[in-house]
Amino acid sequence: MSKRFSLSPVPNPKCVRDCSKEKRRMTCADNDICSIAYSVDDSLPIRCVGTWAEKKIYFIAQYFGIFATGMHNRWKLNYVEICSGPGKCIDRKTGFEFDGTALSVLKHDSFKYLNKALFFDYDQNVVNILNQRIKGLQIPNAKAYVGDYFNANTVCDVIQSQVRADSLNLVVIDPTDCSVPFSCVASLKKTLRNMDIIMNVATGTDFNRNVNNILSDPIKYADVRDKYEVFLNKRDFFDTLNKESSNYDKRMAFRKAFQDSLRGIGYTYFGIKEVENYYDILFATENERGLDFWEKANNLTFDGQYSLF
Repeated sequence: MSKRFSLSPVPNPKCVRDCSKEKRRMTCADNDICSIAYSVDDSLPIRCVGTWAEKKIYFIAQYFGIFATGMHNRWKLNYVEICSGPGKCIDRKTGFEFDGTALSVLKHDSFKYLNKALFFDYDQNVVNILNQRIKGLQIPNAKAYVGDYFNANTVCDVIQSQVRADSLNLVVIDPTDCSVPFSCVASLKKTLRNMDIIMNVATGTDFNRNVNNILSDPIKYADVRDKYEVFLNKRDFFDTLNKESSNYDKRMAFRKAFQDSLRGIGYTYFGIKEVENYYDILFATENERGLDFWEKANNLTFDGQYSLF
């Protein structure tokens, strides 16, 4: 394609820019929804994010386009996003607002190939905001729902009522930390059966900042350890780590352990894209064709000018 794909960036004059963590605690809710700057596009609330988020969203949307274009003649396709947010983000450094992953998918040319798009967030207010944006786009086959990954039934029950069992599904899971229980991923796989995953894994932030504390004082940090072992579905993970190894090696071990758990529920092929040493965008599929799509998406780089798709 020769058409430029854009996240629709636009400066927001209400953004404070470069606000400190202390300032954000006062101006943002727990879900990072800004209380000062509203979207200049639709006057609805937006989520405050770091600069890296734009690259992550751009890449996921590019993969979605390749996936939907390549598979729509063979399958009924659905898109499921967990931790969707309100659909619009604002870069706290530049003051530019832009489409989040949900809106990027909804606006993508390849969205026409989808049967359903289902979005989930634990926050009712966030769900209401995203549904207002979906309504504004006049898209009848997309809807946001309240769903909590700590209670997978709140997500899986909706999916079962909306999605055919013989469909092919792209599932994006986009938490800010490593708190998603692996049991949720397994429940999604059982519900959807044919499911490729893109998951945002906070390897370089959440895990990296806590791993040495856990190894040094396992009693004090028992609850933190438990969070990661529930995420990995591996209760002995920290017992296998060498305290003297580098943080890089520990992060690689964490990544491998998660992939091993995914293999246990049927996944064979994996891709990793690092986002500025903060996050891993992890891809998992049962089909080698999916990995080919992933590699094609990796060739489409975000340079701030929205490269050709």
